[in-house]
Amino acid sequence: MAHEWTTGTTVALEPPRPVRIEQRRGSTVVVKSYLGTDGAAVHEALAGLWASPLGRDRVGGPGMPKPLGFDSRSGELTMAWVPGTRLAERGRVGGAVSRAVEVGNLLADLHGSGVVVERVRDRQELARSAARQAGDVAADPTTSSVVLEAFVEASLAVDRAWAPDDTPRRHVLSHGNLSPRKVIISDRGLVLIDVDRLQMAEPERDLASWAAWMWVAEGARDDLDTMALLGDLVSGYAARARRAPADRAALEVHLAVGLVRIAHRWTGLRHDPSTRLRVLRRATALADRHPTRLTALAR
Repeated sequence: MAHEWTTGTTVALEPPRPVRIEQRRGSTVVVKSYLGTDGAAVHEALAGLWASPLGRDRVGGPGMPKPLGFDSRSGELTMAWVPGTRLAERGRVGGAVSRAVEVGNLLADLHGSGVVVERVRDRQELARSAARQAGDVAADPTTSSVVLEAFVEASLAVDRAWAPDDTPRRHVLSHGNLSPRKVIISDRGLVLIDVDRLQMAEPERDLASWAAWMWVAEGARDDLDTMALLGDLVSGYAARARRAPADRAALEVHLAVGLVRIAHRWTGLRHDPSTRLRVLRRATALADRHPTRLTALAR
């Protein structure tokens, strides 16, 4: 039976934490610094995850770094360092295609862990996040009016799809920032890293985050089917979880959210406005396939 592990405080993880690598007692460790009670909550969640199907007893080796401890005085959380190379680097596909089935296996183990944290990224929060990102861009004087308009249109499309929808959804423990850069190729297989950004979300969120990253890394071509990038990942996920996140509508709007986030945060796109526009327009097109707000108003 999967473990249920509920943290006592919210796991708030933005912005990225200072990180350093050290030698301690003959072992290499990764040390991250947190303020307040965040680190204790993260460590508690990671301890539960280490005892889950993703952690120490996973067939073929752990799919995450081992949590080693948290120092409440310094706010430092320590994890084992996993030697290896990233599955891909930003802007490159690397091994993300050939090993997508294995990543799907990892993701199924994460989602099936039974670990629960307080931080929830439901549809309403993700819609608000897309709107905030458009607001950030509006505050940047270097943003062109065309790009700003595309951000606004994409965020409105997500709002049309999700804002009025309060139907209860199945939430699982989500990585929260999944991309091929968050997977290490170690000598014992693939390992998820940066697993301290944990949140509760629909299973489609992580899958769509992967596809969004892949589509942009492949050049954000109009002739490339965004959903097709999920094929092997979903196959590996379904085989491991014995269930597939088959809600295409959810996947497509989560994809839209992921693309807006990439257009907002991927610094290279700020110097490539034509690609940035393609990313945002694809996001709008995906979300506008499922306009629940328009449907509700028409009734």
